[in-house]
Amino acid sequence: MGQCCAPGHRQPFLSHHNTAEIFKRFDTNGNGELEATELRSFFKQAFPETELSETEMNDLVTQFDTDQNGTIGLNELQAFLRCYEPWTKTIQRKTALLVIDVQNDFITGTLAVQNSDSIVKVINEIRDQFDCVVISYDWHPQDHCSFVESANDGKLKIKETGSVGSFKAFNQVTLLADDDRAEHAQMLYPRHCVQKSWGSECHKDLVVKPQDMSVYKGQKANIDSYSAFFDNCKANDTGLTKQLEDAGVTDVYCCGLVFDICVKSSALHGAENGFRVSVIEDACKPLSESEVEPTKKLLAEAGVKVMSSSKATEEVKQIGGGKMALKEFVESVKPHKRAAALHKSETLSSHCPAAR
Repeated sequence: MGQCCAPGHRQPFLSHHNTAEIFKRFDTNGNGELEATELRSFFKQAFPETELSETEMNDLVTQFDTDQNGTIGLNELQAFLRCYEPWTKTIQRKTALLVIDVQNDFITGTLAVQNSDSIVKVINEIRDQFDCVVISYDWHPQDHCSFVESANDGKLKIKETGSVGSFKAFNQVTLLADDDRAEHAQMLYPRHCVQKSWGSECHKDLVVKPQDMSVYKGQKANIDSYSAFFDNCKANDTGLTKQLEDAGVTDVYCCGLVFDICVKSSALHGAENGFRVSVIEDACKPLSESEVEPTKKLLAEAGVKVMSSSKATEEVKQIGGGKMALKEFVESVKPHKRAAALHKSETLSSHCPAAR
């Protein structure tokens, strides 16, 4: 069937848009995992033209089930569907640098992070080592639900109506449920990254090239978006996963602002979506230094590596558009199996616990 990761060569059965549906169809016992018998059934329908023998089928299941627990998760299935070459039994690898919210308001504007401009040079120095670069933008309407100004103007439907007019930045409110998402807690910030404003622009020294991909998050007034993949209630997909899939990306390296919120959330969602994810620490800055070690611990539990820019570029050079044996690749993404559960248990105040 050729290379799944080549744009335009993926079969309808293996479409990203159907992955969750496919998983549900073959997860006949509804336990959220594909067991060996269910996986065999999937392989037979997914690759009928390969005419796999029973021995080959057993070998494929064995390679996939590296921890020998008899099951695989949705993130592993997504990784497999994305880039597996059945004839060579390898994964064709391609890297992406995800540059998260390196925007004026987070550097010298309304939500400035101390010394955050120092990461711009690091990002510029490493960006061309990657097969592709994605620039993520916080991109809010004027009356976004994360703005303390919106809360004080009475423009948010919240439980705490008696405090309207007296909220301060970093206070928390409870957004009432609407047709788009469930009721949930929301942290309030100073107005930032308003669409098409100076504050929403990338820092003037950040290298952005015409071929770079871009993704815009937090565009809806009623839902905040820390992650570059989904909003905080996971009610809306930003389209980043499809962009990465269409480019054939397998390995995502996250950097930018801020380490303990948007970078962390993006890394966890990337891992959940079946990408091999790492975070480049010296190309990030945290909002709160006290959250750095807890963030590292959480990422480690989700199988996300935190590394230096020199280590990342060394690793990317070794990848070099090469191939990785299926077993090795699955072993590298298997720890990501916990990413969704860890994200769901997170205490980030603006996340929507019931929806993740």
